[in-house]
Amino acid sequence: MIRARAGGPPPRLDRIAGPDRTGTAFAVVDAVGRFVDVSLRPDWWSALGPARVASGLIEALATARLKAALVPMILRRHDYQPLPGESTDDGFLDAARGKIDTARGKIDAPRGRVDAPRGRVVEAYRLINDVDRRPTVRAVAGPLGLFRVYARDGRIERAEVTAVLTPGDTDRLLADARHALAEPAKTRGRL
Repeated sequence: MIRARAGGPPPRLDRIAGPDRTGTAFAVVDAVGRFVDVSLRPDWWSALGPARVASGLIEALATARLKAALVPMILRRHDYQPLPGESTDDGFLDAARGKIDTARGKIDAPRGRVDAPRGRVVEAYRLINDVDRRPTVRAVAGPLGLFRVYARDGRIERAEVTAVLTPGDTDRLLADARHALAEPAKTRGRL
């Protein structure tokens, strides 16, 4: 990303892709980790099969979100400044400036270091306060009934394929997964 400026096109900070461990399931998130899309390579049937495709898509989503979380730190380390006219996501710029979102609000970390212990304490207090108010698990199925996501407070806990699939069902499965993965984000700002 840093080297893209040297004669290459401007970096695309609003779309970050992540694979699962087999390299056959992929997820794309925006600069702040919100779900954008999922895809499967044509050989997904032999690498994942219907039994592991849901967990592969969730793993790819987690990988993409991890990469999105690392981008601000990498850019800060290299003193990246957007070029005039270069479009970037405002949420991404906030993250790059050292702001950490939590359920209670924002914590400003000093430039150059992340205040990890403070963040862990705030998160621990949030979890303690939320014990009695813990929402129930909500199941979200795609419109075709092939893919189901289980989410609590907008955070995906697990997913499953809910129908018998064939290798020819890839497009239908992905359409169902896209719908089911996007739905929990509507109940919360970010998964």
